[in-house]
Amino acid sequence: MFVHIWRMKGRKKKAEEYEKFGRQVTLPALKKIDGCLDAHFVKVFEARKPEYLWLVFWRNKEALEAARTNSSWRDQIKRFEAGKFYKTIPLELVCESLGSFGGASVDKLRKAVGAGKSGKVVKPEKTESSEKTVAADRAEIQSEEGPAKSFTPPTAEGE
Repeated sequence: MFVHIWRMKGRKKKAEEYEKFGRQVTLPALKKIDGCLDAHFVKVFEARKPEYLWLVFWRNKEALEAARTNSSWRDQIKRFEAGKFYKTIPLELVCESLGSFGGASVDKLRKAVGAGKSGKVVKPEKTESSEKTVAADRAEIQSEEGPAKSFTPPTAEGE
């Protein structure tokens, strides 16, 4: 799985307009692009001036590269640039996910993603051994970092 990260410092006068654009235009457009698994539009809480992160999760590097040639993607970039939302050119990073604590191992996600070459993502099966592995990983993290905290990821409907 690949993560495309954008970090953008925005214009104060355009912050509200940009946030609306991100939620109402960009997120729905990304959702329609084949290979896009998830996207998070994040406002940096402690920034003195508007600062945003986009975390867009892709099935693989090929899906990300294909998305860059997608007309919907190019349209988003044009509209973003025309809106003059940013103060400086956004920083862009492409990263490969090496692990997560979301309950599914990277290897199982890769297998599931590999099975979904048609664009459909197949969720990995929960097995007793995978649940034991996740429980053991959480116990190890808890022993290193203190008590585990409950975390519920946000959903698109929860906005």
